[in-house]
Amino acid sequence: MNWGIIGTGNMGTVLLNALVDSRAVDQRNIYIHNRTLLKAYRLKETYPDVHILQTVDAMAASCDIIFICTKPKDIISVANRLDQKLSEDQLVVSITSSISLDHLNHILSCQTARLIPSITNSALRGKTLLTFNDSISDEMKYILWQTSKLFSTPVEISESQVRIASDLVSCGPAFVSYLLEELIEAATSEADIGKELATELVESMMIGYGELLKQDHFDLTSLKEKVMVKGGITGVGMKGLEQSVPAGFNEVFIKTHTKFNREKVHVDEWINQII
Repeated sequence: MNWGIIGTGNMGTVLLNALVDSRAVDQRNIYIHNRTLLKAYRLKETYPDVHILQTVDAMAASCDIIFICTKPKDIISVANRLDQKLSEDQLVVSITSSISLDHLNHILSCQTARLIPSITNSALRGKTLLTFNDSISDEMKYILWQTSKLFSTPVEISESQVRIASDLVSCGPAFVSYLLEELIEAATSEADIGKELATELVESMMIGYGELLKQDHFDLTSLKEKVMVKGGITGVGMKGLEQSVPAGFNEVFIKTHTKFNREKVHVDEWINQII
């Protein structure tokens, strides 16, 4: 079975890393295409046996499963170019939340699915978010699910859950990184510690934190309670967080959902122009 990746930006590259490094797919069975071909060819420095194809038509002729890892408007354009070139035995997978399977099915007559990766998949960890509909066969659904298990823990989500789940799984690492950077900056401004040492301490803490959760020593609540001794310094510090953080996260989700809903309107408009 041959696998195709159209678009080798951040998430397309994450997906390529995950498929190859987990040995889910042999390099020789992976075909990639990027609008800027030089960018695609650079990946051969790391994965010399992948195939570079120069056209979307060639991807349709060569691959059984094709991931479209481009921006929303480009996904619609690529799907339109793939239309009539794919059989009902082939599968097209979107990795973008604002492109619903109904959107894809308006354009494509082949099987469709959505798989939203996370940068954590590059470490063969974390979740992947999968959405299916009636267009996909049981066999193809099984293949996509079992392949995802080799580099992640797949979770099936509905269309109504896709944005908030993506915020947590796909956007989450960026949000957490920002909070940790702010933690480091505050430490260096309020106390006698350099940024390099503060960063080393925080990164080491996060690695250990992840291991505690991974090994089921604690869940989020019990870990917090274990560290936050009643009447202790951690509790005092926690009050500062409780005064400032919660409303900030509400604002995060308001903004991501607003952009998501705006993109969905644009996608509807783009599709109407095609059909």
